[in-house]
Amino acid sequence: MHNCGMRNVRRYYEGGGYFFTVTAYRRRPFFKCDRFVQTLRDAIRATQATHPFNIEAWVIMPDHMHCVWLVPDDKIALRWRKIKSLTTKALPEFANQSTAQKNSTARRRRGNGSLWQHSYYEHTIRNEKEFELYILYCCYNPVKHGYVENALDWPYSSLRHFLATGKYPAHWAEINITWLNDTFGNHEY
Repeated sequence: MHNCGMRNVRRYYEGGGYFFTVTAYRRRPFFKCDRFVQTLRDAIRATQATHPFNIEAWVIMPDHMHCVWLVPDDKIALRWRKIKSLTTKALPEFANQSTAQKNSTARRRRGNGSLWQHSYYEHTIRNEKEFELYILYCCYNPVKHGYVENALDWPYSSLRHFLATGKYPAHWAEINITWLNDTFGNHEY
């Protein structure tokens, strides 16, 4: 049988923007714990030091996270492997799991343990409108899931920091259901 369809290839653009969704293994709420969030942040910083990328948005939810990056090269998978591996190895309850547990040898070898789902969702951002929408999606996610009424109240998001530095517009301080409907109710895609 001849396959005429497109191959599943990563489309890399120098300095390109990418949206990611990364999930905890079996969607367990590991990141409700401040220690886990801090360990993840440390792994992100360590990865940025050796394989730079710019964070345009990031939100850490109890069982998943979303982020938007600007990446200078095509080594995206390497960055995620390093972030996942460093996080897993820094948490004793995952780093020292016995072989009797259900994790496969391959999962342990990749450094995923049972903290991370193996894969992640990746989308190449194609234009400025899409770029803004994905950043807003990251910011709005805690409201969408019902954790807070205003996105600014969620502690594990880039929203507060980027508002303070002027990277995000000041009116994003009020990202809630009413704001979203008022802002995007008539938005054309």
